[in-house]
Formats: sequence, structure tokens, C-alpha cells
Amino acid sequence: MGSVEKLVALVICTVCAVPSSQSALRDASRLSGLRVRQAVPTASVSAARYRALFSESGDQRAAARLGLTSHVQLPRAWYDVRTHRLFVQRGPQPGRRTLIQEYVRALIDQNFHLRRLASLRTRDRDHWYAADGMVEGVAALSSGLSAPGRPLAAQLRYLGGQRALASALRTFPQTTEQLLHVDKFLERERALPVRLPVHAGATSLVAAWTFGELDVRNLLQAFRVPGAVVAAAGWGGGRVALYGGVAAIVLRWDTVADAAEWQAAVPRYVAGAFPGGAARACPPLDACWGDVAAGVFGTTSVLAVGPGSADVAAALLRQS
Repeated sequence: MGSVEKLVALVICTVCAVPSSQSALRDASRLSGLRVRQAVPTASVSAARYRALFSESGDQRAAARLGLTSHVQLPRAWYDVRTHRLFVQRGPQPGRRTLIQEYVRALIDQNFHLRRLASLRTRDRDHWYAADGMVEGVAALSSGLSAPGRPLAAQLRYLGGQRALASALRTFPQTTEQLLHVDKFLERERALPVRLPVHAGATSLVAAWTFGELDVRNLLQAFRVPGAVVAAAGWGGGRVALYGGVAAIVLRWDTVADAAEWQAAVPRYVAGAFPGGAARACPPLDACWGDVAAGVFGTTSVLAVGPGSADVAAALLRQS
């Protein structure tokens, strides 16, 4: 038995509480070509504790305002790069593909040192989302699961083999636009800056973080807006901000036509997220629905939700 096989056997002993994991780690190493360098500790946790591992208070506040719920469908196994530990939710055991996906993520961590992702998450959420998406995409090539980053990973492997994948895992896409478009990744096209004022209307800025193309796509798809992929594709830069009780998404688009395409999708989003709201005129904005306000000026768009949203949206649009 070689050194790799001995180490795999050792790791198997540490995860024997998870049925079917014994060969999953071996398959993860074989399918990905990544070396097992150390044991992968495993913890079985309650559903409440498992969900808490994914929580982000700021994101949850904005998501609630935007009509999204925090009760998303989570995989039953998840490798945490901060603790280098595989967490498994108690109850029905995770499927084999899920285990392989997470073991490959663990092997990527062992070989490419993913703890650096933690600092990205606090500094630039979209950059972190893109980097994590690259890891997920490479793992999905082995597990067969779908992931936003899998097409990019497949294209890079086709163009440059394992060396191209290794390079992408060292440098990462800088935005989710790069994650979704191989040409943007190869060109290393950066996001357009979005500057937020300290005050908007009568409210002050509480928190803000980047809002990327994948965020735009996911927001529209969550409410089954037709053409969500096309509407999001003209993204040039974006931030979501909390001004008091108002959540505002400020986006910069590549062209005026791209901004108009987004604005055309907004009424369908509002109808899905906040049904029953009647549209009304609220200049200088394009339209308002209850506590929702939206407008476009040139290549900049603003969507705001919450009491006083029209005043906040108008102030943000004026300073764009």
C-alpha cells in the first residue's frame, strides 16, 4: 500500500460516522487528480447549527427587504475552509455526489490553501463569491453536480488542461462576471466602481457590499423573471446598501441598452416579490410600487425597497 492509500485509509477512520464516505474520499482524489495531504475532520451537527454556519447578518437584512427568504435549500454536507472541517447535517445522509463535491473542495484547500477566501468575504463579497464559485466549479467537474462556475472550469480545462485549472485556483476570478464569462476572465475585466454617499435623503448609510452579476441573475431567477440571464449579462459593477430601513441596489451597466433591459425586468421582479402593489408615477424615478422604487439614469440604475425608498432612490440616482 502506497503512502497516499495509507493516508486515505487513515482519513476514512476519522469519518466512519458518515455512511458511504469511505470510498468517496478515494474517488474525490482519483477524479480530481488532487493529492490527499492530511485527514479531513468531520462533524455531524443539528439542522439549526448547520444553517447557522451559512448565516450573514447583513445579507439577511437586505435579503428580507428584497423579498428573499433566508430559508434556502442547503446541501447536506459542507466543507468549511475556515476550520478545515467537513460538516454533515444530521438526518438523511448526504448523497455520494455531494460527498465527493465536498471532499474535492477539501482537497483543493489542502493543495491551494483556501483560508485566504475568508478575508475576501469581508472586503469584497462579489470577489469572494467568484472565488468560491471557481472552487465549486472545479469540484463539480469531479462530482457531476451543477454549479455556476462549472462551465468556466470546463472551458479552462479544455483550453489549458489541469495547469489552467491550477492557475485559476491560485488567482481566482475577481468578479462573478468573470466567473460566468470566460472572455471576461481571460481579459481580467474589472468591475466599474460604484460610489455611495454617506447620506441619502434623510437616512444614513448603515452597511454596504458588492453586488455582482450572479447576484442580479439570482435575484431575478428567484422570482422567475423571464430572461434573467440576458438581463443580468450587461452588468458592469454594483453594490447593495442599507440606508436605515431601506435596502438599495445600485448598478452600473455596460451600455444604456443594458440598463434599459434591467429596468424592463424590474416590474416582473416586483410583481413576484411584492404581489398586489400598483405602479405609480414618482419622478424623477421611473416607477414606484408601495415601498419599492426604481429608476435609471444613463448607465446607472437604482432599485430601493423599504419605507422612504423613493427618497433614497432619487438621492442615489442624482449623485450617480
